[in-house]
Amino acid sequence: MNSMGGAVATKATEIALSSESLAKRIFGLIVVDVVEGTALEALPFMENIVKNRPAVFKDPQSAIQWA
Repeated sequence: MNSMGGAVATKATEIALSSESLAKRIFGLIVVDVVEGTALEALPFMENIVKNRPAVFKDPQSAIQWA
């Protein structure tokens, strides 16, 4: 997931931090975001896309199909 990878990594880290056993293994998260070209045109729509993404996928194939 290239364009929304930062949002996915941030959410995964948030979930992991809520687990005592996983939280001990996380030292930090760095998200680097470069927005240029056609990505700037998509920005107004990104908040809606991120808000409406499913919280859980039944399997990896479902996640791939959604993306």
